[in-house]
Amino acid sequence: RPGLVVLAGFMRILTGVFVDRFAGRLMNIHPSLLPAFPGLDTHARALEAGVAEHGASVHFVDTGLDSGPIIIQA
Repeated sequence: RPGLVVLAGFMRILTGVFVDRFAGRLMNIHPSLLPAFPGLDTHARALEAGVAEHGASVHFVDTGLDSGPIIIQA
């Protein structure tokens, strides 16, 4: 039984059953400073928005889209 599941570059939406099974042990690396630019095409959307800073977030996965608690941002 895995103690931690980390998603990096995994561009799929997980089922609620999977997310619930690994609740509190499922992390994602997302290429934006959440809550800005959840989902896909984060870099293009940041450029279009003219933001001064763009980065990455590591967050716990919940059943929402890139909406789980943020662990760290850079």
